[in-house]
Amino acid sequence: MKQRISQHELKVGQPLPWDAFDEHGVLLLHEGEAVPSQRAIDRLIECGLFAQKEEVDPRAHAAVAAEKPSALQCIVDARRTLATVFDQTPESVDGFAGRMDRLNQSVRNACDTHATVCLASILLMQDTNYTARHPVDVAILAYLLAKELSLDEAAQQATVAAALTMNLGMIEVQEKIDTICGQLNEKLMVMIKKHPALGVERLTKLGIADEKWLALVQRHHENIDGSGYPAGLSGDAIEMGARVIGLVDRYCAMVSGRTYRPPLKPSTALRDLYAKQGHEVDAVVAGTMIRLLGIYPVGTLVRLKTSEVAVVTGPGNGPNTPAVHAVIGRSGAQLEVASHRKTHLADFAIEDVLTIDKLRIPIRMASIWGKDAKLR
Repeated sequence: MKQRISQHELKVGQPLPWDAFDEHGVLLLHEGEAVPSQRAIDRLIECGLFAQKEEVDPRAHAAVAAEKPSALQCIVDARRTLATVFDQTPESVDGFAGRMDRLNQSVRNACDTHATVCLASILLMQDTNYTARHPVDVAILAYLLAKELSLDEAAQQATVAAALTMNLGMIEVQEKIDTICGQLNEKLMVMIKKHPALGVERLTKLGIADEKWLALVQRHHENIDGSGYPAGLSGDAIEMGARVIGLVDRYCAMVSGRTYRPPLKPSTALRDLYAKQGHEVDAVVAGTMIRLLGIYPVGTLVRLKTSEVAVVTGPGNGPNTPAVHAVIGRSGAQLEVASHRKTHLADFAIEDVLTIDKLRIPIRMASIWGKDAKLR
């Protein structure tokens, strides 16, 4: 039954229990999405927001509540937790250390449960606030890369912790940066170059004493050739975890849409980073990440020769012919069931790579990965 959504039914950061449409039936927000700000809520209510609501058996609701959250739900919850933390005064977050430990464990568990879904979320779920989304994206890929590089358990944990908190010193300037097109002024550049040290200072005040964690936050913008900041360190003076975070931070930023620019295609971002290996970025780390992600990272959107839009879901017959599932038909309508396509066959060859901002229809990851991508 179609019902108008009222102001009191929407809360900042709280996932929607239903799909939401405008008065013409156009899908605006899908189930499980969180509205990032009160201003966004006010704008949606003003435009008119509706939902298809059904009566739910309380016993069924209780069973769903008791169900273990999917890998994707853990990632969505992690973004929401960080958004809540970043909305508070940085030096006065209650129970910060415990919250970060739980968040760290949750992200790693999600990746261990279904790494493909977690990686795909970086490219396919760009509909939440960048400030909270980006550190979680970096934590996902940094953890998987740290495992691929055989870093020990303590180093993996510190790498994820540092990825989640690397921008704690950037909170005040992030929104300003996102509104600027073109070159940043000198004042903002100074503030940006101070954010690793400010982040360490804030973490210390919040009770974090883990030296590995603090060191990685301090050094995640140092470059292998000494051209980074804040200390201009080079080579072995930069911990492997910091090299991992620095590279992943760049990649995830490049493939994310911002207010001032669209996202880059994953292949373009990887090509750019490949060109910098051995100079700004560590060659071993860069080579390992490129092998881990492949030419077509999972979650990459492609247009097939059939005019269908598909999502890369894994390796195929070769590096240039990945496994894909069609999600939007040649008519432009969303397919009810994602269908496997063999891209090594001429009829289903990949013709182009797309970015998420080019689509008007949200990608339902659960239609591809089932319960591992189901959102509450």
